[in-house]
Amino acid sequence: MRLKVFDTIDSTLDLLEKNHSFYREVEDELHEYIEFLMRGKREMVVDINSRIKSKDSLREKIIRNRFYVENNSAQEILDSLSDLVGFIIECRFIEDEFNVLKVLRDKLNRFHEEDGYYYNEVNPNFFLDVASRQPQIQKNGFAIYRIDGYYLKDGMRVNVELQIKALVHSFWGEIEHKLVYKNTNYYVYDDFMKDLLASIKANLTITDRQLNIIYNQMQESSVSDTSITEGTFEKQISKAINDLFARKMNESIGFTMNIKNTSTILGHYIFLKDIRYDGGSNDRVTSLFKTFKKLNSIDLDFENEIEIEEEFLSQDIFIHILGNYLLSIINTDYDWYVFFNMLFAIEPGNNMEDFCMFLNVIKNYLVDNYWLNTSFVKLPMDQSDLLHEECSKILAESLCEIGTIHIIYDDKMVAINHAFVTFIEELEGRVISYSDFMEYRNAYYDEWMKRVYQIFQS
Repeated sequence: MRLKVFDTIDSTLDLLEKNHSFYREVEDELHEYIEFLMRGKREMVVDINSRIKSKDSLREKIIRNRFYVENNSAQEILDSLSDLVGFIIECRFIEDEFNVLKVLRDKLNRFHEEDGYYYNEVNPNFFLDVASRQPQIQKNGFAIYRIDGYYLKDGMRVNVELQIKALVHSFWGEIEHKLVYKNTNYYVYDDFMKDLLASIKANLTITDRQLNIIYNQMQESSVSDTSITEGTFEKQISKAINDLFARKMNESIGFTMNIKNTSTILGHYIFLKDIRYDGGSNDRVTSLFKTFKKLNSIDLDFENEIEIEEEFLSQDIFIHILGNYLLSIINTDYDWYVFFNMLFAIEPGNNMEDFCMFLNVIKNYLVDNYWLNTSFVKLPMDQSDLLHEECSKILAESLCEIGTIHIIYDDKMVAINHAFVTFIEELEGRVISYSDFMEYRNAYYDEWMKRVYQIFQS
């Protein structure tokens, strides 16, 4: 005799098929409406994908979630699905995920008192729980922007799930789905799969940030009459810096050090800063070369102490720690002295403004605030905020412990960034509370320093 559960499944699938044209109308109407909500945001939104729950997926979900026990009819099962119709707003980069959420929160600003969801008066039949804490933590421990909602049409309520995913997260999700979700051998290789997925996710996070930098630079180049590629820009700037300051140093102290590495660092720093802060415009490039021309006609001092006009203050703990360390050795470590002497000569602001700008760029290059602030989200918000600050402290303290100018060499910063992403991913799986973290903080710091020393020994 056939099990009753399969009769329940068949009747539910039949009802899904019977209502398919109705659900298709819901999908089409909502697709058009979400496009409307995202109007003017195409610089960060790549695509909007949608689907109706498939028969195969529904069959599996009925058994896996025991819907056949909790519901008395096929209609109740369909009504209990949170993702009968699903949408994915696919954005370019990870940082755009939260920006898309902010757009939705701004647009859906009318509160529905019955269930706490929000809507926009343009379409009072579509409701989303945009106030829910995002991102959410999945069973696998990873974060996802997933928002519950529903749509009212012809007296029926259709549950809708909206996800926001960066391109790399979409790619990672497909890998996870194939390796884990559809892999019947997963539980045999549970630890292996978790480690593998964590490694893939960490590498994709780094790839996302690198692509973001390249994309921004190419966007500016595409609208400029005299586009400057990353390689060309850096080589031009680095050579100009090296030639100018080697001569100025010889004029000041009677000999010249090898400042090629310092010149390369400054060239790369200026490139990053101009893209991140000024947009890489031709006006900024022209202004930079005018600065070189001006410096060529004046004397530069490589013998007397650097003077900082103002007191150094920063609310950012990373910048506060690293900044105070660098100020403490700026006139005693000649490598750093030469670097900042060159930087302050090039940059247009006063020394303190230039110093703070430099620290901000380095911080943004080493650790992305958005990524760090969405770690430890499985913990209460107040605890996760404290952990974010402690992790920033650990990173800054480790750089101070190394101390040499090598910490801002490009290959070292890339390696530190990669190692730090992996380190935080591992901590997320081990730390159960802020107090637990603080109890073992010294051990975590020692563990991190071992990884940092390996970077600088290579």
